[in-house]
Amino acid sequence: MDRLKELLGTMGREVWLIAGIAVAAIGIMFLMLHQAPQQTTAQPESAVISDSLAVASSSAPSAAASQSMTMYVDIKGAVKNPGLKKVTGDMRVIDAVQLAGGFAASADQKQVNLAQRLTDQQVVYIPKRGETAPSMATGGAGAGASSEAPQVNLNSADLEQLQQLDGVGEKKAQKNH
Repeated sequence: MDRLKELLGTMGREVWLIAGIAVAAIGIMFLMLHQAPQQTTAQPESAVISDSLAVASSSAPSAAASQSMTMYVDIKGAVKNPGLKKVTGDMRVIDAVQLAGGFAASADQKQVNLAQRLTDQQVVYIPKRGETAPSMATGGAGAGASSEAPQVNLNSADLEQLQQLDGVGEKKAQKNH
């Protein structure tokens, strides 16, 4: 023990200063390495969230904007108070039905996708029991789309059939034919 005290006593202040800086640097590096995995896992999660929001609501620039954005849907059919309803981007078909006063007694809920997210200018049609609902207005995959657009098989369509589609003229039809 005396030998250690003698050895430590002969070291100068410079050595103690260098040793202190080295210990502090090692400590800082240790902390940074333990925090780095947490930061890298947090960044991909936020990237995944923002990507899924971009896909889910392509018309909205951000998650907050899509949830607070005011939209209007037209709910028709077997609901208590049909008509134009003010909704937000995070609402679903069931929310629009509730805004319309709920289902009428004759409503056929089985034909409607109640979990579908609402979009601006969407038409939601709730059919009565025994009624066949139009496929475009029941909250299905194509809800809110115009039912006037013709269905064209893009693989076998000729130039005239391609030109019937919205936004396709003679030049575009020739280019894609």
